[in-house]
Amino acid sequence: MFSIAVIAASFLCALSCTKEAATSPVNAFVSSEAKSNIVGRQQQITIATGDYTYPTSQALLWLPKCYDSTKVRYPLIIALDGIGEQGTDINLLFHTGTIAQHISQGWNATAVNPVTNKLNKFIVFTPQCPITNGWGWSAPQIKNMLSILKSTYRIDTTRIYLTGYSAGGWGLWSCITDDEGLCKQFAAIGPVSTASADHPDKITNVDKYGIACWNICGTADGFYTNAVNYTNIINTNNPPIPALLTGLQGIGHSAWIQAYDTSWRINNKNFFEWLLQYHK
Repeated sequence: MFSIAVIAASFLCALSCTKEAATSPVNAFVSSEAKSNIVGRQQQITIATGDYTYPTSQALLWLPKCYDSTKVRYPLIIALDGIGEQGTDINLLFHTGTIAQHISQGWNATAVNPVTNKLNKFIVFTPQCPITNGWGWSAPQIKNMLSILKSTYRIDTTRIYLTGYSAGGWGLWSCITDDEGLCKQFAAIGPVSTASADHPDKITNVDKYGIACWNICGTADGFYTNAVNYTNIINTNNPPIPALLTGLQGIGHSAWIQAYDTSWRINNKNFFEWLLQYHK
């Protein structure tokens, strides 16, 4: 997707805290209609993308409970969806096995950090690309949206995590290979059943910027060979944080169902616990 940057202005609106994250502060980049629109326990927001053709994206945003009752900064998960979840129907983001679906079903986006044994709460951002059957958002748009999120919400900028599945995985690799300024902001990435990267030779940026990577893909997935190759590329120079590859035996193009399930564990850690081990 080709895009040019445009400038998005924003200002803050003050709202009171309640017990549910769905009523936490909503900001100027959110349309007035979306301010009271709660879908699947998450805020439905509209955010500037910096893209000329599609200047805004609707998205789901989860904030920890009573977000505005403390001054705590929270780790951020950016979750990029697949082709089937693109369009203008926000309910498509609740595809089986997605992080957004788990939140809609009652998960409060928390995990215990295996290093500190402390419970951590995440902010979760799931943007929906309006291009039906396109390839979704890539580095320029994610960089613009992340900048807005960082200036609007209390994000722990040492713990920004990126995951994406299928076409969203293509977007993940774009964020790693196409913009080093964006790439080096991530502490850890979780590519899942990802489509092919446009610039696999630049996946070495994962090693260059000390980013943890857990690549999860079904062995019966047509993209599994890429998962193997990309993991090997990252590990070529024996990085301080070796990239991990988990091949799900006999699983096709649906590894996200296991990956984002908090009961699915490898080495006694689920995906979200694994993320929290890493920071910039």
